Amino acid sequence: MASRIFRPSHILAVALVAGAGFWILSGQVGSPAGETAPAAPAGPAAPAPVPVQKVSVATATPEQHNRSVILSCFTQSDRRSIAVARTGGVIIDLRVRRGSRVSSGDIVAVLSDEGRSSAVAQAAALVDQRQAEYDSNKRLIDRGDQPRNNLPALEAGVAAAKAALAAAEAEAEKSNIRSPVAGIVDTVPVEVGSAIQPGTEIATIVGPDPMLAVGAVSERQRGLLQTGQAAKVRFIDGATFDGTVSFVSLSAEKATRTYRVEARIANPLAKIADGVTCEMAVTLAPMEAAAVPRSALVFSDRGELGVRVADEKNLARFVPISIVDDERDSVWVTGIDKPMRVIVVGQDFVKDGDPVEAVSAAEAATGMEPPA
Repeated sequence: MASRIFRPSHILAVALVAGAGFWILSGQVGSPAGETAPAAPAGPAAPAPVPVQKVSVATATPEQHNRSVILSCFTQSDRRSIAVARTGGVIIDLRVRRGSRVSSGDIVAVLSDEGRSSAVAQAAALVDQRQAEYDSNKRLIDRGDQPRNNLPALEAGVAAAKAALAAAEAEAEKSNIRSPVAGIVDTVPVEVGSAIQPGTEIATIVGPDPMLAVGAVSERQRGLLQTGQAAKVRFIDGATFDGTVSFVSLSAEKATRTYRVEARIANPLAKIADGVTCEMAVTLAPMEAAAVPRSALVFSDRGELGVRVADEKNLARFVPISIVDDERDSVWVTGIDKPMRVIVVGQDFVKDGDPVEAVSAAEAATGMEPPA
């Protein structure tokens, strides 16, 4: 009987059951006193520090800036006219040549008579006849020998004769071709003996005084100009002349969308020729502005034009600006109301709030270290 109970298979089964029970009981018992609780999950990692960017700066200080608008221009005579024939005929006398100086009303050419003087003489004789008829009949009317209602007809006859004489004299005067303006004769396309018709050009007269400097400005610059402003005109030989803006167009050229500007220059000795290329600088009212290098200009994320500066805490900061004048290497801007250190090298590698190490642009150019 005992041998059946202590069979090896029974002993193995009992051992397995006992082991399983011990393992189950071990999970229900608390952790040993010496065991620590699991650690809480770690928070987000601290941000890495922003590296300090080394930049070059130049001090921009606001000051009174004398602005000017520069225009490419050319000279043009303010008075240019053509003497033309008002009737037909043959030129019998040509009194001018190219380069001749004439005054307004001077005769430049004389045409053949073509019977005009005879018409004047006939008209004058008719006036004398009508006047004699009027005088004799007026005496009879005054004595009562003729009715007074004949007097208006006599007066009308005299007036008509005088009108015919004036017309004949005006027609005869057309034989004398006169200069419409004072100036210098520029062209004479006819010669003595030329047969001409009404409207034929006899001479071109250019009035050199005053001379105009003519240029064009953009829509943005037009609002800065007005008549009466001082202008300085410089020519290719280096000569300069003072002028005054006399005209600013209200209508733009359709092809270029620019506005015509004219400046009047005194030219009594005709030193300035017509059609010469020049440059006109129009002086504007001074205003407070600061000069910054052209390379320092940047755009903000919102598309604003400005510069980046290093403030008192050596942090980068964007300052919006407006350009008021443009020079070759720098621009004059508004928006800088006090001396500021404008970043001229490295401004594209920093943003607002970034710490910077500001080095003077002059020191950076010579390789010198900034003073401690």
